[in-house]
Amino acid sequence: MGKLPEIHVVAGAIADSGGRVLIAQRPRGRHMAGRWEFPGGKLVEGEDPYAGLQRELAEELGVTVRAARPLIRLRHQYPDRRVLLDVWQVTAFEGEPQALESQALAWARPDELPAHDLLEADRAIVTALRLPRLARVLAAGESLQSIRGSAAQALFLPTPDEGGVEPMPEAVDAARGAGHRIFILGADVDAVRIAATAGCDGVVLRWSGQQLHVDRSGAFLVGVLCEDAESARLAVAEGAHFLVLAPEDGPLTERLLERLCFLLGRPVFAGWYPDARRIERLQQLGAHGCAVRR
Repeated sequence: MGKLPEIHVVAGAIADSGGRVLIAQRPRGRHMAGRWEFPGGKLVEGEDPYAGLQRELAEELGVTVRAARPLIRLRHQYPDRRVLLDVWQVTAFEGEPQALESQALAWARPDELPAHDLLEADRAIVTALRLPRLARVLAAGESLQSIRGSAAQALFLPTPDEGGVEPMPEAVDAARGAGHRIFILGADVDAVRIAATAGCDGVVLRWSGQQLHVDRSGAFLVGVLCEDAESARLAVAEGAHFLVLAPEDGPLTERLLERLCFLLGRPVFAGWYPDARRIERLQQLGAHGCAVRR
């Protein structure tokens, strides 16, 4: 069998004033008709991805993109083709989106997107949209109530075995209502039990070669804490929704981090860092964000 053709595609995540994101249903007669996706399309040869995004969204939706930032870049292999996907988070646009190519359109909150029959390649985009850019391990003695007024964060709460305290569902609800995402950080199924009982967004499991038993829809997010490239690769093969790449002997080199962020095809938090000062640089390298542990 010959090498599968690769198609370079751009897609845009457009949000309305209420935080709902626009998705489009592939019309009858198209490859994988009926599935939902983020609007976009193929680049023409030699086209700049941002210029391609502007062109595609004008053609499909009749909107003018004024500003956008990279969200995630990944490769995905379907049975008959490979897709190189450049995804942008549109931060400013003009016009009201219209279905100019006979596609159905729908608006949904990021947490509602897993319920839609999305293309497989687009599920990592949903995860990226649901995760804040800053992740932080909650320090000993720190409570969820103490962070309500801060900017949105992905908060990692250690299990009791690791010095943490099981959170109360009311505290989790309040923190999530303030825009935070709450994850239980641990090594085994006890973390899953605690997270499910408290109504958390998911778990971050320390990688030890275990089976993850991931919900493919992504409704309950499973992140994996990895110390090296091989464990990250294996965690992705097990279905991890996102990764925390944080070697105990210090952060990865920029060159390796940049390479892994692209190859893994999942949102990646780079760590560990004592604060968030390097978050912009990490995003330039392709990381979703920064993982802080004090």
